[in-house]
Amino acid sequence: MKKTILSSASVLALAVAGPAFAQSTSTVEQTGNGNAATVTQENANTSEIEQVGDNNTATVAQTNVGTTGNSVDIDQVATGTNTATVTQGAGSNGSFADVTQDGTSDGNNAVVNQFSAVGATAEVFQTDSTGGFVELNQGGGSGNAAVAIQGDTSVVGGTVLTGSGSNSIVSQGGDNNFALTAQGGVNQTSNLTQDGNSNGAQVFQGTISGQDSVSFVQQFGDGGDVAVEQNSNANDAFVIQLSGSDNEVFIDQGFFAGGDTNIAAAFQDGDDNLSAIEQNVLTAGGTNEASSTQVGNDNMSFITQEGTGNFADVAQFQDGNSSTVTQGGTGNSVTVTQGTP
Repeated sequence: MKKTILSSASVLALAVAGPAFAQSTSTVEQTGNGNAATVTQENANTSEIEQVGDNNTATVAQTNVGTTGNSVDIDQVATGTNTATVTQGAGSNGSFADVTQDGTSDGNNAVVNQFSAVGATAEVFQTDSTGGFVELNQGGGSGNAAVAIQGDTSVVGGTVLTGSGSNSIVSQGGDNNFALTAQGGVNQTSNLTQDGNSNGAQVFQGTISGQDSVSFVQQFGDGGDVAVEQNSNANDAFVIQLSGSDNEVFIDQGFFAGGDTNIAAAFQDGDDNLSAIEQNVLTAGGTNEASSTQVGNDNMSFITQEGTGNFADVAQFQDGNSSTVTQGGTGNSVTVTQGTP
């Protein structure tokens, strides 16, 4: 595999060069009800905000174009709702943004925008989140990392526990970027888009009782890697790779506790692509659906299903394609189409 998919839910900030402008530092600490903080900085800056209260709001804008080494750290604990917005301007190379939203609050909201960034890192952690929203935008740069964690992550990089009804949107433009979304609990939604070459994406959803989650990953360009891991029942995973070649997709559903009525679909165009879908490996399940569609030359598709009543569909067009489908259990069915219809 061309890019190693990271297994950890945390990403270290990338080493950056010294600032090209004067350095400013802002520290805000608030305790009480209805806290609100707004920080606007130019040059190469550091901003830290800590809020403990009922309803917290924090806004940080680091605006200077071409600045190197901006840093933002927001920690919010609330019984109500936390809201955080971070904007780091065009050319903010090596910038770092970290937002942590904790407490018993529901409906947390975090948005991080890093424009034309190179070597930037954006991280959002929403613990025990119900109805949370995360949006991470990194545009036009390269070598960026975006991490969105929703749920109890007491063991970072391990099992993601409780949480429900959260939504995550991650968008990256440029080459050699990496994105990770991890959501624990039920009824979660993840939407991840990457436009460029040699990008990597990983999505993790669900626990032993996690279900009814949806993951959508879309990549444009060459050499992209996608891994989607979902556990338990009634989860959907959709991966689309367009306008590229030498891309790889791996979807794993029901890998720990098994699962029923899961749906996995991968679509790829271009040359020499690889698609692998596994449902309920080593664990019983049923009525799952897996679909792999490949348009191009010398593609490979692998589908493995365990349990009863599963369905697999493979459609490969043009020449030099390969397909392997393995089903264990009873009442399963498979359809394979190779060559131009």
